[in-house]
Amino acid sequence: MWLEAAPPAPDRLAMMEEFLTGEEGSYDSVMADGKIVWDSISRYFPTPLEVLRNPWIQWIVLLPREIDGPEYDGIREVAPAALRALGLATGFTHMEWFRRPDGSVAVSEVAARPAGGQITAMLCYANDFDFYRSWAQLMVHGTFTPPQRRWSAGTAYLRGQGSGYVRGVRGLDELPAEVASLVVESRLPTPGQMSSGSYEGDGYVIVRNPDTAVVAEALRRLITGVRVELG
Repeated sequence: MWLEAAPPAPDRLAMMEEFLTGEEGSYDSVMADGKIVWDSISRYFPTPLEVLRNPWIQWIVLLPREIDGPEYDGIREVAPAALRALGLATGFTHMEWFRRPDGSVAVSEVAARPAGGQITAMLCYANDFDFYRSWAQLMVHGTFTPPQRRWSAGTAYLRGQGSGYVRGVRGLDELPAEVASLVVESRLPTPGQMSSGSYEGDGYVIVRNPDTAVVAEALRRLITGVRVELG
């Protein structure tokens, strides 16, 4: 998964850009006895490839509350076949996928585990459900009770400009109360810490609300209004 892996080599990045273009998201699922019994879809803004090319970009992952629309039919058609081809019978999965300009869907990576990069934490918040405990229960006892999605959730990844140590974080005090009230978890950069140099950034903020549009706007305010200073 790109949220956890090292940045790809330039030649591999060029290959990805040639064949894997378009809107990008992730597909998380639970399989039991070879069948998908629960799934979730998240979106990246901008795509991880663009984030890798531009180390100054602060970006977001959004979990829409409503994921039953026809815009997700493509990945729901492709995902079961991809998982069957890999031979997974029971477990959690995390899949990276593209909706290419011609409308077709391409799967780029699949992992037989819960998602990293705060996505599993977001799933817990979006469903009021402990996915870490449920993963253990599934693998030990073979049982899983699908949760109901009650919220939209999202993460803003805060990245320093340049390299060096964190000097400070600007803009937090200027965020409106309606944004601050949505925060359910955060790890803010602290002065003196070394910049990670990673596309996951030097800190993050997770927000949630029943309305997907409200979450999306809060994330936009965070990545445009908060700045990590390095020096």
